[in-house]
Amino acid sequence: MRKLLSAAMLLLAVLMAACTAPDTWELVSKDNNIRFVLENRKNKAGVNLSYSVYYKDTLAVEKSLLGLVMDDCEYGKDAQFVSASPVKDINDAYRLKSGKQLSTVDNCREQTFTFRTQEGKQFNLIVRAYNDGVAFRYGFPEADGQMHTIRAEHTEFAVPVNGKAWIHPYDWNERHKPSYEQYCRNEIDIRSECGHGRGWAFPMLFNTNGVWMMITEAHLDGSYPATHVDNAGTDKAYKIRFPEVEEPIILDAVEPVSELPWFTPWRVIIVGDNLNTIFRTQMVSHLNPASVVEDESWIKAGRASWSWWSNGATPRDYKAQLKYVDLSAGMGWEYMLIDAGWQRMGNGGTMEDVVKYAQQKGVGVWLWYHSGAGRDNDSVPVHRLMSDPELRRAEMKRISEIGVKGIKVDFFDTDKQRIIRLYPALLKDAADHHLLVDLHGATLPRGFERTYPNMLTTEAIRGAETLGRQERCDRAAGHNATVPFTRNVVGSMDYTPVTFSDKVRQGVPALRKTTMGHQLALAVVFESGFQCLADKAESYLSLPEQPKQFLKEVPAAWDESCLLAGYPGDYAVVARRAGDVWYIGGISGKEEDREIEFALPEGCVGKSFTMITDGGDKDSFGYMPVENANGTVKVKVLPNGGFAGIIR
Repeated sequence: MRKLLSAAMLLLAVLMAACTAPDTWELVSKDNNIRFVLENRKNKAGVNLSYSVYYKDTLAVEKSLLGLVMDDCEYGKDAQFVSASPVKDINDAYRLKSGKQLSTVDNCREQTFTFRTQEGKQFNLIVRAYNDGVAFRYGFPEADGQMHTIRAEHTEFAVPVNGKAWIHPYDWNERHKPSYEQYCRNEIDIRSECGHGRGWAFPMLFNTNGVWMMITEAHLDGSYPATHVDNAGTDKAYKIRFPEVEEPIILDAVEPVSELPWFTPWRVIIVGDNLNTIFRTQMVSHLNPASVVEDESWIKAGRASWSWWSNGATPRDYKAQLKYVDLSAGMGWEYMLIDAGWQRMGNGGTMEDVVKYAQQKGVGVWLWYHSGAGRDNDSVPVHRLMSDPELRRAEMKRISEIGVKGIKVDFFDTDKQRIIRLYPALLKDAADHHLLVDLHGATLPRGFERTYPNMLTTEAIRGAETLGRQERCDRAAGHNATVPFTRNVVGSMDYTPVTFSDKVRQGVPALRKTTMGHQLALAVVFESGFQCLADKAESYLSLPEQPKQFLKEVPAAWDESCLLAGYPGDYAVVARRAGDVWYIGGISGKEEDREIEFALPEGCVGKSFTMITDGGDKDSFGYMPVENANGTVKVKVLPNGGFAGIIR
């Protein structure tokens, strides 16, 4: 009897163990290099949902808290495991209209984990594992006919501290209008605080435990604000933070509000053992829905001339705008941009007259608009043309019918949900009227270009328009050598580069510190589907023949891009391919003479070409023939120098 009882107890123990829910799960990338480890284990604070990330068995993200508070219910704390879906294999090839690589593949594994709160409410954690990173988001798939509010998101990123970080503070200047235009703080301690109490902006770049890693956000559909991070997590780990209450454009609360079904934005962690993995990633695009534009034949990336940078009054001058139409036509650039003030154009003609003239020259015209953010009740209709749906569609119809090709929409000025909701609405209406879009004074790119391919670029960068102050000219080279590894990784960047002149502000010129070679190279180093070349017409027309020809040929969309060499803030050498032609651009971020060495892309070995380099001083060019290149090239540059070349 005693033996029978013991056997029964053993069988019962085995059955109970078999029925006990697991507390650890793993999702592994297709190349087996990246592991996302999900845990639902008990500690002193109760049962907490957490995750960690490994790259080739190296810990890239330490155990980090998951969860959120919706209404008054905790999702993630003391949660009960319900189920894990079968692993889904995603292999979705698609083509973009602009960017670092037009033909691409969303190739990953996806798994959904379902949990139940103490109140019996179910929620999902959807996880994807890519060969270059992981992403996850929360999902509430069951509709209930009610509106809900997420009071807080607990998501943490516990980046190991034995390394360095490159991050810029969330904008908090005297205007309190976040537009992602701060300088990056380079090689700072991981988990250090920014000082102003408002946290850090995406994207965040790290070199830790021997791996390179970027953390950012993807897919904003209007049901959530854009977020940033602070150091409020466990042991100062980075933690998701909603927009700041004091952002002044609208008085809305900062917490997201939506009905169900509801999915939060993706939390994105890009991981690799070299900077080229970070540079080349397209995860942000992959994590967005497919294009909603059926006919994309009218969407064309391109370069543009622009008069505003050199003279802010010229958009009101008809004859001045004709000069920039002629510049674009002569350089073979697809577009020209008329900036703020065009509604008051005089001196012999109107905006409509410029468009007619440009059509005869084969040049497309773009127009500047205010977003209308915060101007809902403005009595002047022109101030809210882009925010009021009826006014917006009427204006888009009007300008499309006269032949305008694109719009630059400026001053969004907050990351709160109502303004985030404006972006997809504006992009959809623009697509319906065959208008291309440049989002200026806007939030960081989160992948709109896949769903709305008519969006060719976004500012969200301290660009050339700020070079009217000497201290910004002094910092330009180091800034330029940082952003290819940070801001430009996550989307096209409307920096408005290639300015050979000194920008004049209030009658006082700020002296350019970068060389002519450095500025020329920015046409390749900086990626933008709408590459707005900002200098005055005379600067481009007076260039020597080879640099001028380079700017005539360099395109604005790429079949392939790669980082040949570089380090954030120090230097960057970039290669981009269009068809069977490679374009090389290299810049130095240091104020010293130096020699930069890099390996050519595959297929370029043995080719002969000429590298356009720095000349005898910062205001001249030099030329370096490369005969039968053996795969490695060395170029001497001046302080803040650079070089560019074409390999056919």
